[in-house]
Order: sequence, then C-alpha cells, then structure tokens
Amino acid sequence: MALSLQRRFFFGLLFAGMMLGLTEAILRVVVPDDAWLMSWEREDGLLLYRSRTYVGGPVDPQERQRWRSGELSLKAGTDTVQHDGEVPWAVRTNVQGLREDRPIPADRLAERQFLALGDSWMFGVNAPQGQSLPARLEQLLPRAIGVESVEVVNGGIPGANAWHMLRRWHYLRDRITIDGLILGLPHNAPDPDVPAMRRAWYERARGLPAGQSRIYRGIRHLLSPYTRPHYPNLLSKAQEGDSKAMTLADLQTIISDAQARDIPVWMVLWPNDMEAAQDTAMSLSEWVGPVSDGLDGHGGHALRDRNCWGSKDTWHPSASGYAAIAGVVTQVIASNSKAMTLTSGPCTSMPAPPPR
Repeated sequence: MALSLQRRFFFGLLFAGMMLGLTEAILRVVVPDDAWLMSWEREDGLLLYRSRTYVGGPVDPQERQRWRSGELSLKAGTDTVQHDGEVPWAVRTNVQGLREDRPIPADRLAERQFLALGDSWMFGVNAPQGQSLPARLEQLLPRAIGVESVEVVNGGIPGANAWHMLRRWHYLRDRITIDGLILGLPHNAPDPDVPAMRRAWYERARGLPAGQSRIYRGIRHLLSPYTRPHYPNLLSKAQEGDSKAMTLADLQTIISDAQARDIPVWMVLWPNDMEAAQDTAMSLSEWVGPVSDGLDGHGGHALRDRNCWGSKDTWHPSASGYAAIAGVVTQVIASNSKAMTLTSGPCTSMPAPPPR
C-alpha cells in the first residue's frame, strides 16, 4: 500500500534528520573543534606572558624568533616571581591566560566590569600581583563612580601592538560582560611581517555568527568569502608600511566596534620610557586626535620622577608609577574628560596590596 504524501514527507524529514545527526557525529569525531573557526575566534596568537622575555633575563632564541615572526603563544596558569634587578614581582595568570587570580565568567564579577587592553604596561611588568594599573583601578573606581564594586579585567599582552589588542578584543568581547573598555596606547610598532598577517586576518573577518555545529561551521567557512565584510576597507598598500597608520586603524576598529555595542571607551596615555618622560613639551595629540571622536575620555601620567620607574628597568613603571597612572585614569573615567593629557606629579611609594 502506497504511503500518503504526508507520511512520505514525515519519513523524509526523519531520514534527513538522522543523516544530519550522523554526519554531525562523524564530523565531531573526525574534525578538530577549532578546525573551521574563523581566525578571530581562535585562541592561538594571544600572547599573555613569557618568562623573562621583557625584564632582561635569558630568552630562548627559538622562542624569540617565534615572537618576531608573529607566532605568539598563550600561557595560562602562570604562577611565578620575576625580578627587576633585585626587586621581585609576582605574576599569576588564570586558566584563561589573563593576569587575574580567578577565572572571569560570562556574567559579571562586580557591579561594574571593565576590560583593559594594552601592552606590557597594561599587563603590569614590574608590578606585583594586585599592583598593576587594572588592579589599582579596581580599588579607586568604586568610590569615584558611585558603585559598590568594580572589576577591571586585565587583558594586557606584553610585547603587544594594536593588532594584537584587536585580536584580544575579538576573543574576549563576547565571552565576558564588558561595561567599559580601557585602551592603553601601545608602545610597540607592528613587526615587519604584521601587514600581511593583518590583511589576511581582516579579509577573513566576515559577518556570519558563530555556532557549535560542525556542519554549520563548515558551511560558514565555505560561504565566508561571499558574505558582507565585517570591517570597512583596508589600508592602502602604501599605508601598510606605515606603522602609525596601522596602529591608528586597528585602535579605531576596536573603538568603533565598542561604540556599536554601546560600550564607552577611554584611552590611557603615557611616555615611552624614563628618558622620554623628561620632555616637558611631550604631546600625544597625533595619536589621540584621529580617534578622539570615539573616546569618552583620555589621559595619563607623565611619570617624570625616578620613583615612577622600575629599580633597573627604565622602560616600565614601578608599582608607584602604575598607582599614579591609576589616579589620573580614575579621574578621566569619572568625568569622561577629553581635556586630560599627561598629568605631572610625584609617584609616592605604595604599600603592599591587601590579600585577594
């Protein structure tokens, strides 16, 4: 007896569902979990900490070569003590590779939660755990903005430039709750190989959403070259050799994306090193001006006295220097001031942080 049209349709759907389920199960066994993820969804290339790379100690030559070639590595679960001369500073990273004592869940840890992105200055080289800029902001901001508690997630990446900050932003923006974004003006220019890697990364950044299904990921991977680009046009070939243009373009991309999500953005300004800090006429307007329309405020500390800097390391602040910067940034966030530049003043010695 022939099946009715409704029954044939039902059995057809049932068979198709079984085949899709079987295909999905086979793909989950055969295809690695991250095989069809887009470049900005991957964890690889997210440097967070490498022992003694930035404080003058020995560095494995192969590791340094990987760093110079852009093969940055994520190191989670670090718990060690580094030294600035004879002065120790402890550093820990959580299971997510962030300089935090605990994992950051998808929902907030505090009444207000900020994400801080930047290079080794935001990470807090020379600062013991609990005395980095993000950690100091957690202590100062609650009273300044009138809330009970604040969490400032430390997304700093030692050695990072703006392109690495952009990758870090893409990885974290949908994984944690972000009420505000704090960007540290990076000190590091893009390496020579970054333009080609950056172009490939941008060209793969399309608008299709993420998903867990292997079948969907495979289809998305095939369709991505034909979908609407997620970003505006890339820099011209001539500009690709301009490290300043690349830095500003990547910072602007982060800022514009945060704006589209109604996330306020503040920028932290600072000198390059102790020698540069002595220039009383120093101006960072060439960096701030092009992105100022997207900022809710900006400012930093000039760090002009010796106590602001590391014991031997004059390329990174001391814990006192980070505290001085935190005082200015707190004012910037509380007032949304776009008039702030580099504030001068002493960096007073800071007591050890309270247990966390």
